[in-house]
Amino acid sequence: MPRLPDAPRLLPAHAAILPAWILLASCGHLGIDLEGTSNASTQTGGASSSTGGTSDAGGAGTDGSGAGGGVGTGGEGNATSTGGAAGDGGSSSGGGTAAGGSSNSGGSGGTDGSGGDENCGGITDVDFGLVGWAAEGSGTTGGQDGTTEVAWSGSQLLELLASKDPGTPLTIRVVSTITPENTGDDKVDVADVKDVTIVGQGDQGVFDGIGLRVIRASNIILRNLHIHHVNTGELDSVGLAGPADHIWVDHCEFDAEFQGAAKGTYDGLIDAKGTVAYVTYSWNYIHDTWNPLLVGSEEMDKSDRKLTMHHNRIENVDSGAPSYRGGNGHIFNNVYKDVATIAINTRIKACLRIENNVFENAINPWASAFSPSLGAVDVQCNDLDDASVFDFSSPDISMAETCEATIPYDYADFLTETGSVATVVTENAGFDKLDDPEDYWQGRRWN
Repeated sequence: MPRLPDAPRLLPAHAAILPAWILLASCGHLGIDLEGTSNASTQTGGASSSTGGTSDAGGAGTDGSGAGGGVGTGGEGNATSTGGAAGDGGSSSGGGTAAGGSSNSGGSGGTDGSGGDENCGGITDVDFGLVGWAAEGSGTTGGQDGTTEVAWSGSQLLELLASKDPGTPLTIRVVSTITPENTGDDKVDVADVKDVTIVGQGDQGVFDGIGLRVIRASNIILRNLHIHHVNTGELDSVGLAGPADHIWVDHCEFDAEFQGAAKGTYDGLIDAKGTVAYVTYSWNYIHDTWNPLLVGSEEMDKSDRKLTMHHNRIENVDSGAPSYRGGNGHIFNNVYKDVATIAINTRIKACLRIENNVFENAINPWASAFSPSLGAVDVQCNDLDDASVFDFSSPDISMAETCEATIPYDYADFLTETGSVATVVTENAGFDKLDDPEDYWQGRRWN
């Protein structure tokens, strides 16, 4: 299985010795100017069509000029590096050619003064407050400063939503397990409402076999819920259907079944389709499924959903976390572990910043697949282990194009350094992790 030559592989912060030749990618949004420092190598260029050949990055000089990758027997490479890793003083060279293959020229040198320290930036403190696209515009506050009600069943939850005063924010505290039987419907619709929080109390906010759909709604928070094995309604754990805006899904757990379940038994764990916009998914545990996260339901559904994903734990899934059609997205500080086909699938001219994430045994950490038009990536400071490889041997899976993502918000106080991401996310992401789930508008920090 070929490994993309320009995939950045950063040693964790706790490594005893950091080799002198490793220089990491820039994080220009932090505004740190390191004159003359090269960027880490990142993905760019067209698709590879290797049929068994492998390509390796060449050595580089201290000026950060990356060397071209060699192409294996019978392979034909089309990958380049932008800002190769620095060497110990050697000069950069063009790509070598193996028998039967052709190669491209070496990668271009790193840019000067584009920011980022040697650890790519980031902090070790953790803030559970809201950041990302859901905080933009009017922001997302849910039921803050409103009334609080308690729901013991799905039918009671539906009644509270239906009777909500349009002028008063509402927090609904779920204190039991919601099922199709105690709901009397095949899903819980959060429809035609605004300013609502649905939050689980302790370990009681469980939805067993039934999901939530948010539609024609605004300013909605879903927090501290465990939604699993949804086999009724639209088969989604959470479905966001436009028009809907300013939605925050935080500290939840979503799971179904992957191995042992036929594809199609369950649908997506979180789906966003139609004119949904200003969305943040944070600190969730998403696992055991064929289809984790869908953004855009079909090829014409390419609205700019303005979605941020950060500090999510994504584990034992097939592909698409997310599968993202069109628009701008920001994916930072997530942990991807045991991904069978594609972790992040950018499609139909989507532009995704993929930043300070960790990939462990994740096939195709980022790619563009299953659409006639490629998506693009803006890759910064990710950590890939040796089992996280790129495989473009399938005609349906291609190297993503490159782009410069639109990120209008300040997130420096939320960006975890790459070496701390795995520990921080594993310890804090998911259901029943918060001391006070209803303290959702104030961040909690720790060292």
